[in-house]
Amino acid sequence: MEESKFPEGWIVVDHFIPGVTVEMIDWWWVNMEKGYELWCPDEHKGFKWEVKPPSGGHIGAVQIATESIDYGPVMDLRIEWMDPNLGTPEHKDFWTYEHLLAAGSAGNIPGMPAWVMLSHQYEEAPGGCKMRSCMHIPSGMPPGADPAMPKPGAALPPHPSGKKPSGGGWNVHNVAEVSTFKDFLPSLWKIWQAVPDPAINRKVSLKIKKDGGKIIYIDQKGK
Repeated sequence: MEESKFPEGWIVVDHFIPGVTVEMIDWWWVNMEKGYELWCPDEHKGFKWEVKPPSGGHIGAVQIATESIDYGPVMDLRIEWMDPNLGTPEHKDFWTYEHLLAAGSAGNIPGMPAWVMLSHQYEEAPGGCKMRSCMHIPSGMPPGADPAMPKPGAALPPHPSGKKPSGGGWNVHNVAEVSTFKDFLPSLWKIWQAVPDPAINRKVSLKIKKDGGKIIYIDQKGK
């Protein structure tokens, strides 16, 4: 899918992450409680699993992340790791890298249909890895109010960091997040290699292959 043909409303951000491997990033998505506040420390203020990742996999895990978006109000955000096959054909055409994480709603919440809200795709590159992050706004869905910002005219509460919103929204926040991977993830991942118990130090691969219109996680149990 050419950049000029991204669906209207999608926000796409490309990154190069030096010194970080895809294995480290795979590990991170199912072990974020081990250092969430290290990832964009100005804006990430807490983390817990509502549903922990399944053994050897990730789909169905639900996190509650306490954070702000571009120095807006700090709030609890509920995010579910979901099956990318719930995505649209446009999503599947867009996902071209070797590793993939999809997040959103799997349709388990009354009144909320299944839809992919966010994706990160990534693969090895010389000196590290490249990542393409996307905030997906479903086709035909009105933008509505930004839940991370107060109503028009309302005063913005002070941010714990003392910093103020830039006006760049999610894409600015995404750049801030991904840019910190190089600073903490290699060291954190290395420390946790001393813990062999997979119930504590979770293991997963998010490497995919496409079989017709289906996306398959190659090394996950039952996939």
